[in-house]
Amino acid sequence: MWWLKCIGSLLIVGGCGFIGWEKSAALRRRIWILREMNQSLILFKSLTGTYRLPLNMVFFRISSQMKMPVSDFYRKLAGHFEQQEKPEGTALWQQTVDEMGKVFDLEDRELISGLGHFIGIQDIHVQAAAVEDCIQEIREKISALESERPGREKLYQVLSLTIAGFIVILFI
Repeated sequence: MWWLKCIGSLLIVGGCGFIGWEKSAALRRRIWILREMNQSLILFKSLTGTYRLPLNMVFFRISSQMKMPVSDFYRKLAGHFEQQEKPEGTALWQQTVDEMGKVFDLEDRELISGLGHFIGIQDIHVQAAAVEDCIQEIREKISALESERPGREKLYQVLSLTIAGFIVILFI
């Protein structure tokens, strides 16, 4: 009977440890997605400001140069812009952000969806300023998450193993 308790305890510790590791991996993935989104916005700003290409072409070019899931975001956005005769940039941007909801963290979704109010407006300078502001906010978010990351990862690991120990003691 004691061996069942040992196997159960190992499974509990392993499961809780995996949850802590998964939370750490999700934090690293969030930082990576923000970096990728930052690069895509820099590319967006240069393509719309310098070359003044139509938005659906801009989104297709960005989607071909970015990695997934950011490339999927721009691919869907380009598809939405092609389907509409007279595309409304704000609504289509928000719709695409909502469709990609599970990819972006809630806080990041709010930041990215706020940029949609300036997508497709006639004044290129206002659009470029809004994109630059969003790029700056994403950079600040990345630096904040990078500085918090070691502490958070340690917290996730310690907390998950502490919970595992508590559960093992509770069931023994």
